[in-house]
Amino acid sequence: MRNITPSLLLVFCIILGLVSGMFSSKSVILSSIEIFKTHEWLSPQPVIYFHCQGENKIILPDVKEKNFVYKFKGIESWQPIAGFPDKKCKRCGLYELDRLKSDDVFDEWELCPDEFLEGNYVHYKQKEFNATFACTECMTRVE
Repeated sequence: MRNITPSLLLVFCIILGLVSGMFSSKSVILSSIEIFKTHEWLSPQPVIYFHCQGENKIILPDVKEKNFVYKFKGIESWQPIAGFPDKKCKRCGLYELDRLKSDDVFDEWELCPDEFLEGNYVHYKQKEFNATFACTECMTRVE
């Protein structure tokens, strides 16, 4: 067996740290949401989901009533709702499943990791919804 020098071991650890950092993701959770209206006329309870371009739809199974504030702990089976593998923004939105035509859009926007002030980001769309997202790894300090 070969002897590993301390300098070679140090270089290996640095490279391993850089590579593992490239594949880590900053997780975004939904902390709270309130929808102000629903779009589906035929269904008594809407199916609301969050979706970022290129990722899976995340159905929010508890969100059924308008004008009710839903609060989440981040440990629900459908959390996290998104992740940032790097500093790039993502095109995301909140939607309502429509059984007859294309899904209804509450809003679509650019979700960016640097907008999480103190680890939180609030997105409000007038007459549609108000949501708070959390990403502790995305934390930007307010000074």
